[in-house]
Amino acid sequence: MPEESRLSKEAFLFMAESAGIDVTGEHVDELFSIVQATLAGLDSLKEIDVTDAEPDMSFAPDGA
Repeated sequence: MPEESRLSKEAFLFMAESAGIDVTGEHVDELFSIVQATLAGLDSLKEIDVTDAEPDMSFAPDGA
């Protein structure tokens, strides 16, 4: 688990409950830990240089 979390336990519980997740069970601490680790893992994506990369696919609505 990261030392400094960008997601507080209170914010996590609020979002989880808003999404319909049972926040009273024993699984909540484990789920919070998994979410924190996932968010920390996403930080490495910021280090990827995509300056000259073209998207594989783009969205073009009809009539554009």
